[in-house]
Amino acid sequence: MNNVVMTGIIASVLIAGFVFAPFNSGGITSAEAQVQPTGVTKKVLLIGDEVELQVAPDNALHPGGIKYNAMVWNGTIPGPVISVDQGDVLEITIRNDGQVIHSMDFHAGIGPSNVVSGNVKPGESKTYTLHANTPGFFMYHCGADGLFGVWEHIANGMNGGIVVHPQIEKPAKEFYLAFGEIYSNVADNSTAGSFDLQKFLNDNATLVTTNGMAHKYVPSIGEEVKVVLNPDAQPFLVKPGELTRWYVLNYGPSDGVAFHFISGMLDAVRDGFVKNRLGTVLLNDETWWIPPGSGSVIETVFPEEGVYVGVDHAMKDVYKGGALAVIANSTSTATDHPTGTAVAPKGSASVVASNATLATITPTMMGNATTMDTGITAMDNTTTMDNTTG
Repeated sequence: MNNVVMTGIIASVLIAGFVFAPFNSGGITSAEAQVQPTGVTKKVLLIGDEVELQVAPDNALHPGGIKYNAMVWNGTIPGPVISVDQGDVLEITIRNDGQVIHSMDFHAGIGPSNVVSGNVKPGESKTYTLHANTPGFFMYHCGADGLFGVWEHIANGMNGGIVVHPQIEKPAKEFYLAFGEIYSNVADNSTAGSFDLQKFLNDNATLVTTNGMAHKYVPSIGEEVKVVLNPDAQPFLVKPGELTRWYVLNYGPSDGVAFHFISGMLDAVRDGFVKNRLGTVLLNDETWWIPPGSGSVIETVFPEEGVYVGVDHAMKDVYKGGALAVIANSTSTATDHPTGTAVAPKGSASVVASNATLATITPTMMGNATTMDTGITAMDNTTTMDNTTG
């Protein structure tokens, strides 16, 4: 072999050794091996059931709205967001108030005893523990009868997210946001729809939902031709310049989510891609891909007052309901979250955040926006999620 080539190879090996040696000699490796238990055990009660829910509002796209025979945890799609700190132990009680077998799969755990509950028959309860050792945001979902029918139970809405706060985390205003697909055999208001296997196999979703409803957080679109999508919409409220953290879940069951903020930028995506260390995947990106069955921790700052729009940038999914409005205004408070979207912060004694009363949204708060409804009126919601704590 040419001496010059050999010299180059040796030099490359030596350089690589110098570059990677600090990481291999006690940096990431030792961190992976040491998860400090907090000594804290938190409890949560998840109640499985089958209920009829409205999944699309009454609008020009769906006159009269759409109802659906859903499967739920604690009465809603998605189930409550569960928040723990890295090193906590989570004690989970599953109670089946429904008519069919349900079960649980927690993506935040590792090992069968830490992840799957096993079948819980109608009228039964089961309790097991999860050791929250890996920081990040993770999906939980019903596993049906030992995975038989799991596709239907996921599509029917039996999902949720668990936040494992890392040991080092900056304070931020935090939001819970779940995208999902509904495959209904009824696409009008004539009766409540049910899961359509053929639509599912053909990848032809009837709706794309944000936290259980199509266009749940979008009042209207259009300027010259205005289309009211949801007169009861509850947009997300933030202050210009404040750090916001979005726990974005894509429970699927089949399609990915190309998450994007119109007029915004994704400042950081913090996922647990290095074991036991919550790292920054990228900075200043426009769109982030979230595969089905996954959650991402997205941080962003909305720099000025006005209306921003979060979307699944697959345009067919925007049409089917995958969008949300974010209003940046100086009058926003720390607790004016839309119902069910607040996250219990790091160090909280509870696994869920209590809902706060929404602030009044006025035309002044909307500013000069032309793409969203400027006539939103007051929205008051004092519903709490007390039944999610064991």
